[in-house]
Amino acid sequence: MGNNKFKLTKLALALGLTATLSGCFSDNDNNDYVKPPVPPEPTVDVAVPPVAIEAQAGSVTVNIVDVKGAALADTVTATISFTSSEDGLLTAAGNALADTDKSSTASSFAYTVDSIPANGVSYDYVISAAGYLNNSGTLTLSPTDNVVAQEVRLTPRTLADSDVAIVADTKELTALVPEGENTTVSYDPASGLSISGDKTEITLPQAINKAGVAVGGSTVKIKSGTQFLDKDNQPLTTVPKMTVAYFANEATRNDEEAETAAATSSSLDAFPGGLALSVASDPNSTDQVQGSFTSGGFVAIELVDDAGNKVKSFGAGNSITVAMQVDKKTSNPCPVTLPAGTTDIKAYAEANGFKNGVCTVAAPVARKIAVGDIFPVWSYDEEAGKWGFESYGEVTDSGNASTFDVSVDVNHLSYWNLDYFNNNKCSSVKFDILDRNGDANIAETTILLEINGYRRSFTSRNGNYGSATFNNPPGFPVKVKVLRNGVNVLDGLSTDTDSTASALSVSNICDLNDKDLTLTIAPPTIVTKKITTQLVCSNTGDFEIGTPPVATPALVRLFKDGNFKQTIYSKGTFNLNLEQGGTYSASYLNYNTNVWTSTPVAANTTAATFDIPVVCEVDTVPVSGSGSGSGS
Repeated sequence: MGNNKFKLTKLALALGLTATLSGCFSDNDNNDYVKPPVPPEPTVDVAVPPVAIEAQAGSVTVNIVDVKGAALADTVTATISFTSSEDGLLTAAGNALADTDKSSTASSFAYTVDSIPANGVSYDYVISAAGYLNNSGTLTLSPTDNVVAQEVRLTPRTLADSDVAIVADTKELTALVPEGENTTVSYDPASGLSISGDKTEITLPQAINKAGVAVGGSTVKIKSGTQFLDKDNQPLTTVPKMTVAYFANEATRNDEEAETAAATSSSLDAFPGGLALSVASDPNSTDQVQGSFTSGGFVAIELVDDAGNKVKSFGAGNSITVAMQVDKKTSNPCPVTLPAGTTDIKAYAEANGFKNGVCTVAAPVARKIAVGDIFPVWSYDEEAGKWGFESYGEVTDSGNASTFDVSVDVNHLSYWNLDYFNNNKCSSVKFDILDRNGDANIAETTILLEINGYRRSFTSRNGNYGSATFNNPPGFPVKVKVLRNGVNVLDGLSTDTDSTASALSVSNICDLNDKDLTLTIAPPTIVTKKITTQLVCSNTGDFEIGTPPVATPALVRLFKDGNFKQTIYSKGTFNLNLEQGGTYSASYLNYNTNVWTSTPVAANTTAATFDIPVVCEVDTVPVSGSGSGSGS
């Protein structure tokens, strides 16, 4: 009977009652005919087809992972705040955003966009989660690139013995006194931190020494008399805990890595906001210049009390010292050497190659850092998700065989970074990726741009692996690699191949625009699978005749081996191109409940449905009009 499920007893009883009444009321004792009563017309409950939502102009998705690439635990609530206008952003259902739409325990945020201007639109955002340091990014859409996704990595406030070159720790200030040392630490909101005894300062050092990967560290020093003031310039009432997270720049790995090797993850992947960004070109102007950072190392410092209040500054005349140990193999794309005996570093730097931290050297020639080099210092506003120039440091010799020192005093709390900022040489660069047969690449790959202290990756989130576009590309020499299954598979320019995997070194990546890069691999076998996102009635006990599912727009994320691969804004049906033998899964968003549903996706041609349950309305109709005939 298909969907025509109704209780036959209802119809049977009605018909039986009709027959009985017909017999009883045929006449009476006076042989007068009495017209029998009209029996009630039998009815049936029928499900009303649910209504699909309206498709929007595009969508944005942010996938959140930790520094190792794993999703956050479902007990962790992440929040997203937009530091730019939210105009045009809607929920998956097409409604205006509410505060509840900006928190998630599913390691993701996904929204639709109602319209996209001809010149595109960008959304700046900051991601935060309890127990993690903030990170930020920018989602940019255009009429031709209307489904956009990014993956953001969050660093835990405590991290040790990680495969990634990051170390983090959170400690009570009293715990920073070495065992056996006669030093007392106390805090008074009015007078600040008091340190007496053997020392008048406390330190929290962090260091990394991973053979063949990274070397470096940081030491944060807090002096007696330091005040702990919040963003409103009010003292904290209780002593805070200090978190220090140090991110090495993996210059050693870049220097020593084999041509055929390619790192699947890096400490630089967790760099807040990424290494391609815009900064103020003048401290007295809001004008921004686009370019890239080359990092000498990054340290995140937080002082937070038990109530969650954060220290912003240290009181008039007070500062803390941030001492960085920088890998000697770090690249310097803007070499400016400070003459011995120069006391005003800023004045010399601004007159000889920098302005507000931005490199102004004409045609700089990159080299490794050296003693006497000027190193710009930047701070990160974690609430705004922006980097700003602070000061200049000098590279000094520590006597260590592997690292130099750069030390600065800072008067407010932030994330601190040693960075060279170079303007880009073109606004974007696009090149095609070919397999070894000369055809457009269809294998799942990631493009890497790297140099000692810089890394940027491009993974297609729309399933097109035959081309790559880098907006705001680096303005200094880099190496290009193509990552697949943990190794480099780049042969070289299509005009210069030898069937051997190697890095492609380019002095100006803009020269690759409209060029073809050839891989060493053959194309994998691809199977095409049709997916339908559809509404299905969940209240099956409320009706006797169902209704077919209704295709509806929906937001979908595709994973392979647990790693985020692709985002799809389904308009009801779509095709997935899957590598045969791959292990895939998908998550699709129920826009009625804002809950993601995960399901395995077999890499075959069998069509599948992603069912979104919905409570369907029910109509009670006559049996004769229900379409429930015996032939159904």
